[in-house]
Amino acid sequence: MGKSRFNSYFFFMQEQKRLKPAWKDKSNQELMVLCGPLWDALDPQGRFRFEEMKKDFVGKDPEAREKERKKGDVRITGGYDTHGRPLVDIERRDREMKREAVNKIEAVANMVETAARAGALEVTKFYVMETNVFVKTEDDPPVFVPAEVSIAKFSLQEGVIRVYQAFTVPGRIPLGYKRLCMENINDGHKIPLEDNLDEEDDITRFRQTPDVKIFEDIRRFLSGSEIVFCMPEKTAQCEGVLRTIAQRSNLAQLNISILPLPELLFRLANKSQEGITLPSTNMAEIELERERFLYQAGLSCSWHEAMTDTNTCSSATVWRWCFTVLDLCCQHYKITLVSGRHIPRTVETEPVGQGWGVVDQGRSVRNTANRQGRNMVRRLGGFPSEDVRFREEQVVEEEDNKVKKQDEARGTAEEENNAVQEHIEKVKMGVGRDMKGMQGVAREMQPAGTISDCLGNLSMTSDWSSDSEFVTLDSISQASAVSQAR
Repeated sequence: MGKSRFNSYFFFMQEQKRLKPAWKDKSNQELMVLCGPLWDALDPQGRFRFEEMKKDFVGKDPEAREKERKKGDVRITGGYDTHGRPLVDIERRDREMKREAVNKIEAVANMVETAARAGALEVTKFYVMETNVFVKTEDDPPVFVPAEVSIAKFSLQEGVIRVYQAFTVPGRIPLGYKRLCMENINDGHKIPLEDNLDEEDDITRFRQTPDVKIFEDIRRFLSGSEIVFCMPEKTAQCEGVLRTIAQRSNLAQLNISILPLPELLFRLANKSQEGITLPSTNMAEIELERERFLYQAGLSCSWHEAMTDTNTCSSATVWRWCFTVLDLCCQHYKITLVSGRHIPRTVETEPVGQGWGVVDQGRSVRNTANRQGRNMVRRLGGFPSEDVRFREEQVVEEEDNKVKKQDEARGTAEEENNAVQEHIEKVKMGVGRDMKGMQGVAREMQPAGTISDCLGNLSMTSDWSSDSEFVTLDSISQASAVSQAR
């Protein structure tokens, strides 16, 4: 296997040769020197495009492809998988999927960057989509039997503006998938396969919306926008539901691009004046998957809220996704949180200062000059993904309370100690007076000079008296007995 002369840098040089007329007659050796600094300045996404150009070229040329194959790699040319599909087609499909993923990331970045440059990022409308299905077949491509569609509209400034929700007509259930449909209903979204025509209550009545009306409502709801956001693992399902509705009803496919929601959260969180606040797209996806507002009431549609106890309603899901984005981003744009718009109504908010800060242990920050423009943030709760940074005002208040409590405790301890010492002195003085009185009684009862002769040294040392010696009651009784015997 020989070494191919075609690589990504070669295609980059050829493109620069076409773009710069002065380099038209340059040789490859000269182009290598001229294009070196430009190639080094390219980011990974820019180089990825030329890597794909090389792969496309190699894929079209079997000989070049064989030269590029490394030792131990599978021979793609002329190979088939277990289903009889050419390996070349499978690899081409994988390359297209990677290219599509990169294009979606660039689309989100361009959308946020354009809005930021125009100074309208806080008021830009974003749309978030989620669906529920009865079943997904194992065909290639799979068929999705739709059950529910929900789309939320939100902006950083206004919060969640409106949520569209509709139950779809399931249509014909593929042969052999009825049992899976019932399992998904009972274990998941609880959506029945048929309309409940016997229910008279307009609020709790289950209604299915025709396909034509759903497409009309979605077009009207999007107001000309062609971009919606969704979690990456739900993108294929959302696209499949829209495709199924269009195909079975002979409707024109909606011109909608479904982009990754974690990428939007990552871009919005890091576009504020505070700089990088979310380190990566993976961390943004983790924050969304944590479902911090999972068990909040009032987010599901009226039918799910009244008739079921499930939290898989697609309307509730888009509410939670929007609340998560707003909760993580609005604090960095100094946007006041509005209950029911930026966070659920059941979640409390509290005023905070302009910025967040970490105060070193033992230090007290008492400067209140930067605490004028207050905004509202969600009060910290027991969620696993809470922001654990300390706010300056809260830290100062906690430190002041701690010092005050320590001073009060120190003063109380000193007062108690003084009281104990006074009590001890009083006890000592009282015991001393009693002992002196007893000694006087003993001297009156005993003739002078006889107690020492009869009893010897009767002195004892006491910790409770200021006198070094005193006579005990037992000693006095013994002295009296001896005196009477004489």
